[in-house]
Amino acid sequence: MTAESVLESAGFDFSELDDESAVKAQDGPLSGSRSGRSPTPARRRRASKNRLDSLQQKLSQQMFMAGTMIGLAVPVTGYYACQESDTFTKAVIALAAKRPEWIEALEHVADVQPGIIVGRTCIGLGAALAVDRGRADPDKRFMAFLGVTAAYHAVNSEGGEVYDDTGSSYTAPPNSFSPVD
Repeated sequence: MTAESVLESAGFDFSELDDESAVKAQDGPLSGSRSGRSPTPARRRRASKNRLDSLQQKLSQQMFMAGTMIGLAVPVTGYYACQESDTFTKAVIALAAKRPEWIEALEHVADVQPGIIVGRTCIGLGAALAVDRGRADPDKRFMAFLGVTAAYHAVNSEGGEVYDDTGSSYTAPPNSFSPVD
């Protein structure tokens, strides 16, 4: 039994097929293509020195900020991240300098700062709400990082004195001057 005899016994009619209606090959470009020539790869340019330097500075700032945030929970790790931020980002930029797609990806990574600020503010609002409701201590280090401590002391200070949470141990000299004899 052949394939043709099986198809004929199944009722398939071969009379519908003829050679005149067959698809024929044509010379020239395929339909829908823009031209008949072969595509050439786009020429990629190397990033300029100024562009790489500004990218390195942005990445270094981002890593330093991340190290500061990490340092609240794990101080040594945060300190190390801050300490190494400049040399690490210089090395990453040096590796990526000849790869335009890497530079583009690093530029997107450097644009994270607005998102971090929005997240920090949202967390700060929640922490401030917890302080207002008496459920959190405003003098914790995390609250100071968010700025909640300064806001708490500004609102609750007596005598109009504004709390300054700069971390400085400097005290101003007295207002009156008395010379030493």
